[in-house]
Amino acid sequence: MEIQINDQNLDFTIEQNETLGEVVKDIEAWLDGTDLVLYSVKHGDRELLSIPYEQWGPTPHSEVETLEVRVKHARELAGLNLQTILEYLDMLKRSVTASDGNRLGELMSGFPALIESLQKHFPNDPLLQSLGSLFGAGEAKQVLAWSEEKRHQAFELVDLIHARVSFRLQELQDPKAALKTLSGALAVCIEDVSEISILLQTGRDRQAMDTIVRFSDLSQSLVRLVASIFPENSNKDLESFYHELNGVLSELLEAFDAKDSVLIGDLMEYEIAPRLERLRSILQELA
Repeated sequence: MEIQINDQNLDFTIEQNETLGEVVKDIEAWLDGTDLVLYSVKHGDRELLSIPYEQWGPTPHSEVETLEVRVKHARELAGLNLQTILEYLDMLKRSVTASDGNRLGELMSGFPALIESLQKHFPNDPLLQSLGSLFGAGEAKQVLAWSEEKRHQAFELVDLIHARVSFRLQELQDPKAALKTLSGALAVCIEDVSEISILLQTGRDRQAMDTIVRFSDLSQSLVRLVASIFPENSNKDLESFYHELNGVLSELLEAFDAKDSVLIGDLMEYEIAPRLERLRSILQELA
């Protein structure tokens, strides 16, 4: 068997009695630990990864003359998936707006796959549960029967998720531009975080939690971007900053577990806000 990866012959050892399925698994194991992901496996005109394994896996490798394998960088695949999600969300909104029941019905059949893709990029995001409750529980005709108020709420939710997906795509395509955007958002976040103690003391718990969620989202995005732009250990200031911040975040989690609103407010105002200001200064120096 000749194995070609991205049109280049691969020097790959195959055991005598291996099946085609075992060969593909060996290739996946060979790629494990790299930034490359198996994207396509073709034998003749058949795309094996789109066919049930039992239909091709047991085939003796001796019966396969050439195996065409394509791999892609994990970042590239993530970008393609995010782009597909954006296109789906755009079509979903257009179909509801136009009351296109046929098109909406087709989109609804792919809704579980959409949620699965979104969860890979945004695990445990409560917005996805809201999206699933709105669109995943019914059929196209039920969605088209929504009141104007419910349709408006659904569109707001779709637009919010669309914005998050768009920014995650920007993180992959142009991390420096995304970091510049977040640096500006960081200034607003610092002011909001500093007021959490007052919000909690005055009974505005929901507003305080919304601020903490925004801080969490911003923090996670910054970690991804910093790791992407600046190689590990290339900047001692950033390394020291995140080491200290992780310690404070651990205390914050304990405060949440204990439902200690006073400690939560104090940590956000006196520990996290000043560190975010320091991070903003570090990022401005590195930009």
